Amino acid sequence: MDFNGNAPSLTDAEFDIISKIIYKETRIIMGAHKKTLVTSRLGKRIKALNIDNFKGYIEYLSSDKGKEELVNFINSVTTNKTDFFRENKHFEYMKSTFLPNWENAYKEGKVKNLRIWSAACSSGEEPYSILITLHEYFGSRFNDYDIKVLASDVDTNVLAHAKEGVYREDVVSPIENSLLKKYFLRSKTLNNMEERKYKVKDILKSSAYFRPLNFKDDDYDIHSEFDLIFCRNVIIYFDKDFQKQLFHKLHSYMKSDSFIFIGHSETLFNLADKFKYESSNIYMKI
Repeated sequence: MDFNGNAPSLTDAEFDIISKIIYKETRIIMGAHKKTLVTSRLGKRIKALNIDNFKGYIEYLSSDKGKEELVNFINSVTTNKTDFFRENKHFEYMKSTFLPNWENAYKEGKVKNLRIWSAACSSGEEPYSILITLHEYFGSRFNDYDIKVLASDVDTNVLAHAKEGVYREDVVSPIENSLLKKYFLRSKTLNNMEERKYKVKDILKSSAYFRPLNFKDDDYDIHSEFDLIFCRNVIIYFDKDFQKQLFHKLHSYMKSDSFIFIGHSETLFNLADKFKYESSNIYMKI
């Protein structure tokens, strides 16, 4: 670390080593265009650990003590872009098509519970959007059913944020005012310097379960099958081989006649032969 407190420089060789560590730990591919991002984010870890340079940080990661640093390392390099009701067509599909069909199947005794998985939940906007959609559809009938939403992420920092469920005013701006009042508590502004924040009410939190999960793990330790899986804007960070492995594994956690939602820029074409395209990047389990 130089005397001005600037982040140390990262050589191409060091970036190559770090990229390989990232891939080993998360299966995320870091292209050369991510070098500046990696330099900035890991530079903060180097400063926090009082290490002089990236060479020393790489050596530290490889040591016995460095095993504990791997969590911070992964948290630093993962991307966490999300919004409330991002790609809203999926939530509209839930309300207009999926949930009415599920409720009919429940009345016919074909299903016993409703399980939804937000498989890369980041800071929680997605699972809470799912829960708002559920409550808006079912209304007073919500408690008549056994409904649970699992929210997982590899980044333990954003997962803690999600579990806390507190968001800045600009973050909740995509939510309609009526829904904001219904499902969030607004903080009192103490002075002009403090930004107003909104906290998720227990009516949503009580049906949400947050836990860390790394897609590259062999065993996810999940003992449920899901009616819906949201795995959006995730596979773009993985190579084709791992994408196939991931969706083969996700398939095994899905009920019959269940669906998986992926991001608008993603596709399962030529990737998974166990899914049938429905609409708007929605795929049905075959």
